Amino acid sequence: MSLAQRMLARREQALVVASLTTEEAFLALRPEWEQLVDQLALPSPFQSWEWNWTWWKHFGGRQRLQILTFREGGRLVGVAPYFRKRIAPPPFTLSMLVPLGWEGYGQANGLTEQWELLFPPARRDELLTALTRWLRREQWSATLLPSCASDLPLSRWMEEHVAFRGKGVVFTYRRLPDCWDDLVRGLGKSMRDNVKYYPRLMQRHGHTYAFDVARTAEEVAACLPVLYDLHRARARADMRVPHPDYFEVSHRRDFMTELAPLLAERDQLRVGILRINGEPVAAQMWLERGRVMFVYYSGYRIPWAKHSVALITTMEAFRDAMDRGINQVEFLAGGGFPKERWGTRSRVHGNVWLVRWPRVARLMLKLPIQYRRMT
Repeated sequence: MSLAQRMLARREQALVVASLTTEEAFLALRPEWEQLVDQLALPSPFQSWEWNWTWWKHFGGRQRLQILTFREGGRLVGVAPYFRKRIAPPPFTLSMLVPLGWEGYGQANGLTEQWELLFPPARRDELLTALTRWLRREQWSATLLPSCASDLPLSRWMEEHVAFRGKGVVFTYRRLPDCWDDLVRGLGKSMRDNVKYYPRLMQRHGHTYAFDVARTAEEVAACLPVLYDLHRARARADMRVPHPDYFEVSHRRDFMTELAPLLAERDQLRVGILRINGEPVAAQMWLERGRVMFVYYSGYRIPWAKHSVALITTMEAFRDAMDRGINQVEFLAGGGFPKERWGTRSRVHGNVWLVRWPRVARLMLKLPIQYRRMT
């Protein structure tokens, strides 16, 4: 073993892994958690302590917290934000470890669009090794490794216990130039024409529009009912591409109604409302952390679709962000023309399921879906 390998091995052995199972321990972790998020490759509000704590309060139910902390010399260097979900009634003890924000098998596009182990890139490999050691000695039936890049190296033991690798979810993004005019010049011809045409069309038809941005906690709280209404209006319309109403169920609205003002207080969430002749016709919510914006939920009145109010709203949100120095936009999960027309690039992340008994699990995956649902 080389000197570098021996040093790495000593660092890995020095990592102390602890399992936090109480809400009191979760609350106490807040300041260290937030410092750790800033060390991630792409810090976002989805990984923030506020987001995960609020999600747990609204969706944790009777599940059990199982947050793993990784410390070196007492300093927090990694977090695996898990909870334990029972997958069989008593007296069976079958359970799976899934990340906070996980709403159910197959529901990758829920409220939380980025699930991650809070492992900074510089420490990722040794943290995965420490996680492997913990998994080998603990009781669990299945464990989800979320948002794994295709080139993520897993330990030999993890590879032997992989039951399923997700095909991957495309995340689209693009860097932003210093000013709006430079952004427009870099778009394809059709898109360049559109961003100029639709505002002029509005004026030709005698409509005046304004884009108001809610920034404070109070402003955001006041705008949320408008956003929900416009989001519902788009979802209920008969359109070629269907759009689900993600806030149809009350506990999702309750979650966002509590969380959005908290993030606004930290300058991490904004809601833009497009008003035509004083009437709200389109809305866009987005998140921010550092110099990155994350395009989130939106909605609009279908009668105004011919004026492309959704495009105008996105344009104005970009202007607002770029004026404040934002230099990257994340369109989050999924591809498609509405995102790709902005000249986006993409990265692919997939979830990896580890199981205690891989041979049994692989056999079950061959059964019809009604016999192998995990939730």
